[in-house]
Amino acid sequence: MSTNPLGFAGSSHRTARTRHGWSRALQLAPDLYPGVGGKRFRAALLQRAYEFAGGKGEAPAPISDAIELLHAGSLVLDDFEDGSLTRRGQPALHRVVGPARAVNAGNWMYFRALELAGAASADPARSAAVLRRFVEVARQCHEGQAIDLSTRIDEVTPRQARAAALAISRWKTGRLVSLAAWCGAHAAEGDPQTLRAAAAFGCRVGICLQMKNDVDELAEFVAGAERCDDLRNRRVTWPWAWAADRLPEHAFAALQRRLTGPRHDVDSRRSVARDLLELTSGAAAMAIHARLRRATDLLAAATGGAGRAGLLAEVTGVFRIDAHPSVAEAT
Repeated sequence: MSTNPLGFAGSSHRTARTRHGWSRALQLAPDLYPGVGGKRFRAALLQRAYEFAGGKGEAPAPISDAIELLHAGSLVLDDFEDGSLTRRGQPALHRVVGPARAVNAGNWMYFRALELAGAASADPARSAAVLRRFVEVARQCHEGQAIDLSTRIDEVTPRQARAAALAISRWKTGRLVSLAAWCGAHAAEGDPQTLRAAAAFGCRVGICLQMKNDVDELAEFVAGAERCDDLRNRRVTWPWAWAADRLPEHAFAALQRRLTGPRHDVDSRRSVARDLLELTSGAAAMAIHARLRRATDLLAAATGGAGRAGLLAEVTGVFRIDAHPSVAEAT
């Protein structure tokens, strides 16, 4: 982690007292600081991509911090937009400080991430390339979130459910994971083919990560957790896409109708979650593992060998699932 990832760089921000004051003003939750909260999957992927492209030692800390800050900012804003109650076992930031200050903090994380990305290299041209990539990916992630927010599972056909699940996970999650892989390879000065291969691998892995998170949220809800924002908000998720593949159209429509009751009817939603999980948990494991294998095979084909690809693929083991997942990654 860089020595000053939060960027209190102005002349009036250099003392411990003023840094603390800015931290309080921004109301950043402790586990949203770079290197503190979450499993840092994207940072781990960035490091592996750096080594995959020939980098030695540790990847540059500012670019890793930039990825983590961009991700953390997205969590703050997503939680507000979803009406989420918790994040990583703690109250969501908007519940602690209110919507206005939470949105301000989330936006600040985006801008600080861009600032770090723009100073990632001593070479202005290389820094500019990273900054352009960050801006592009941030836009794409917002477009994926727009699809997620505007599409309700009880209003789509089975075919639309499958298409929407792929579009949401590709743009909202896949692009950010792709950015981490691309940045690692870019920091190691990988050639264009290596950069393209790492980015494509990251996007494919990001889709698998979204699949796992969708299933894990259902599993935790069935196990007694209070939170199941996807069902409460009637979001299109991968379990619905898999159900669309496995059920006759009339049975899929019947399952959709069970979500049309009162939003506060937790027991009814838990019943839907239980049936949806039972129907699709086996399909989830097969789909994720098949996609991971395909991603690794394509990476090997693009870069000349399974041995080299295996270095980058090592990080995917953290979200392989069995047929009955129980613990969410809490992205």
